Amino acid sequence: MVPAKKPQKDDSLETMRHSASHVLAEAVLAMFPDAKFGIGPATQDGFYYDFELPRPLTPDDLPVIEAKMKELVAAELPFTREELSREDARALFAK
Repeated sequence: MVPAKKPQKDDSLETMRHSASHVLAEAVLAMFPDAKFGIGPATQDGFYYDFELPRPLTPDDLPVIEAKMKELVAAELPFTREELSREDARALFAK
């Protein structure tokens, strides 16, 4: 999944796990374009994401999702974080 990197500061593992949850969400969205997302936090032991999908996942889905995650990581797409005022966020999501 996300390549292991030497921690630069105490929260780097949490940041990596948080990023991995976003990669998971993108991979699931590629398989299930109508997926509805719940919460997807980093945890002390890893990360997870809650989804509402058109059908239950099966064990056969997991390697497909993992392969898509690896493909996304290999593409080295940038992660960006932006902080917006409440007004700017409302304007962004109104589009």
